[in-house]
Parts: sequence; structure tokens; C-alpha cells
Amino acid sequence: MTNTDLEEVEAPKSFGTLTNSEMLTGIPIPPIDRLKIISSEEFEDLIREWIAGYCKKKYKSVLKTGGANDKGRDVVGFINEEKTVYDNFQCKHYDHPLMPSDIWSELIKLCCYSKNGDYSLPRKYYFVAPQGVGGTLAGYLGSPTMFKTKLYENWDSHKNIGVINSELTEELKAYIETINFDIFTFLDPQELIEQHKTTNYYTARFGGGLLNRRNEPDFSTYTDSEYSLRFIEQLFLAYSDCLKKEIKSIEELKNSSTHFQHFGRQRSSFYWAESLNQFSRDSLPEGDRSFEDLKEEIFQGVVDICLSDYDDAYKRIVKTTLEASKMTIHSNALVSVTRVMDKIGLCHHLINEEKLSWV
Repeated sequence: MTNTDLEEVEAPKSFGTLTNSEMLTGIPIPPIDRLKIISSEEFEDLIREWIAGYCKKKYKSVLKTGGANDKGRDVVGFINEEKTVYDNFQCKHYDHPLMPSDIWSELIKLCCYSKNGDYSLPRKYYFVAPQGVGGTLAGYLGSPTMFKTKLYENWDSHKNIGVINSELTEELKAYIETINFDIFTFLDPQELIEQHKTTNYYTARFGGGLLNRRNEPDFSTYTDSEYSLRFIEQLFLAYSDCLKKEIKSIEELKNSSTHFQHFGRQRSSFYWAESLNQFSRDSLPEGDRSFEDLKEEIFQGVVDICLSDYDDAYKRIVKTTLEASKMTIHSNALVSVTRVMDKIGLCHHLINEEKLSWV
């Protein structure tokens, strides 16, 4: 090929304008595509997340039975406390949409084990796979009578599954005829994603930022039980140190409008930080330490300020909380929802935990 045979080709313009985040991490992969490229181990982890998050809201209890001896049941969601009514979720991680040949052995297990009394038939039997089901299997699932006929036709070629008495005897066939094949269906991958989205594992698995919306804390009514909280005690001690007289209650503090208003702001900040803690538990995977890490970062940023010398303890509070409010947080997972009140409130959380003291 000579140079004259070459055609000049313009570079593709499919990227558009990239954000700084996209320049660093690449263009985000849609969740439905990410589901297709994850490994089998990751898919199993995702299913466990889905079980722990979504299924526990729908079912009284969930049992994961996956393994060599699962007897054709991977994930079982019990509808009632007695565990007599349940849905079965059969998980298949393949690099293609499920075909009939992928599932015949599972149906044979179900028929044989339920016939032998190992367990009862499920209310619904879902096939779950990263790439969903193919057109042929979807057609079978939409036509229960044809589905049952095709099972009979494929029985002998898929019966060697280690199940005792898996021969299609007349007795077993008579039992299968009593099974309503309407129970068999599939969980669409997009539906799986939408259900997973309701769990606190979704962002860690698929990205896209925190989905939940933070609620404002309820701190309007002061209760006597709050007097026992260490951060309240320390505030009163600091006001006492500044005013040179003992302050033990809200009523006594009302005589100084500056300190009374300051107390209101500090108390509300404490509960803002507590609401961030709750938001973290609701939005991030179990065991995530983002809130604790944020609190530790605030501690390291203010501890030397807090330990400095001041004329009175009230000035120590003002200087320390001001320093906390100015801190810039970069790497924490909660950074997008963290407010100034949270940073100030975390100082009072540290007071409660006796990591800091005003007096």
C-alpha cells in the first residue's frame, strides 16, 4: 500500500467535554455494563450485598445456600416466619445470556429434591444472571406448558447431576405434572441494579456518588437527659470559667445572651454531626469507617489548638471550633455531604469521647 492509497480520517469526537473526575478515572461505566464485566467472585459479592440490603426488607429471613450441596437453591427468601413460603433465586454468572441448556440441571434438582421431601416448592423461582436470559429461554419462561415439555425432552442429557433417583420415572413425571410452571421466571439485570440501588452497598459497588438525601436533625426540644452528656457538662463548665460564676442549667445561661446563643449553636452542631453519623450508616456499606476517619481528621486538625493556653475555657471552644470549621476535607467518602456544622459538631463528639476537653 502506498501513501496515496491512504485516506485522511478525522479523530472521533464521541467524548465531548470531559470533567476533571473523568480525566482522572475515565468515563464512568454504566451499572448495566459493569454488571457484565465483573468477575464471578464480584458477582457473588454483589448478590450477597443485594441479599443483605434489599432482600431483608422484602423477606422475613434470607438463607444463602450456594455451594456444591445447594440442592438447586442458591438464595432463599422466606415470606413468613414459619419458613413455609419462600422465593428461590438461582444465580448464574456466565459470559452470555442464559440459555435453556444452562438451567435444565437446576430444574431437575428442584423436581427431584422437592419430590423426595428435602424441601417444598417455592412460591417463585427466579433465575439471576449478569446478562439476563436469552430469547429462547425467555420464550420458554413465558409459556409454562412448552417449558415443561422441553424439560422432559432434555431430561436424559442433563440428569447426571449427583441427585439420587434422577431417572424420569412415571412416578416422578406424575409429580412434575402437578407443578405449576408459572413459578419460574427471571430477575432482569436492570431490575437487580434498581433493587441493589436501595441498599447502602450500591455506591461502593457502582460509584456515582451518594444517592441518599441527608435529613436535618431534630434538636428543637432540650431534655433534662442531655445534662448527663459530657459535651453539655463541658460547655457549662466553660461558660462558668468565662463568667466567673457557676452555670448548671439552661435557665442560668439565659442571663448571658452571648453564651446562651453560643450554646444553641454548639448543641445543634452536635446533632448535625450525629445525623451525619446516621447518614453514613444508612448510605455506606456495613463496616465503613468514613465517619470515624472524618472525626479523626478533625481531631488531628484541632488538638493542638485545643491544648493551647487561653484566658478562659470559652475562648478555647471558640478557637478550636473555628479551626474545625475552616478545615478542608479531600479524600473522605462523606466530603460531598459534610457541612460546617458537622465539623464543629465533631469537636463536641470528641469531647463526649474524652479525646478533647474544654476545661
